[in-house]
Amino acid sequence: MGNISAKTRARILNGQNNNTKTLSPSGHEPVLTEKEGQMLKDVWRGLQKDIQRIGVITFVSLFETHPYVHDAFMSFRAVNTSELEYNAILRKHALRVMGIVDKCITRLDNREKLRELMTELGIRHKSYSVKIEFIDLMGPQFISSIRPHLQHIWTDEHEQAWENLFRLMCYHMKKGMCSK
Repeated sequence: MGNISAKTRARILNGQNNNTKTLSPSGHEPVLTEKEGQMLKDVWRGLQKDIQRIGVITFVSLFETHPYVHDAFMSFRAVNTSELEYNAILRKHALRVMGIVDKCITRLDNREKLRELMTELGIRHKSYSVKIEFIDLMGPQFISSIRPHLQHIWTDEHEQAWENLFRLMCYHMKKGMCSK
């Protein structure tokens, strides 16, 4: 976590930045219950064997439903959406993003580490000039990508748990993006 100073990290994690109005309407950290966290851990184990494919489907779906986001990715901007599934750069990026989801699920028992991870990821994305409004688009695409893999057990509670996880992740990522 050496990308930012300890002082800057503490200021951001404590909510001391000037752009909190873009974080969430209430400004409070989204809630993910212990029960939801356990549900996510249980489900995640079953998804891990297909994680790269899920990541690729998530991104292809994101670009199909929000084509303007595709242009934000310099590395594969010129690649046609129909060919993205086979693009090595997209596949690597999708796997990295799924790795972040994995790290967040692993850190559910240590929320401070989850906060640090996502805040620092937000800071990095700010340096890539990612638009903050793009951040909330990933969760729904991910959920749509995993639902078919879990159709035999999927419930409204699963949906809510994944939504809450992504709200939490996005909240802290945006916090990092709003930092000075």
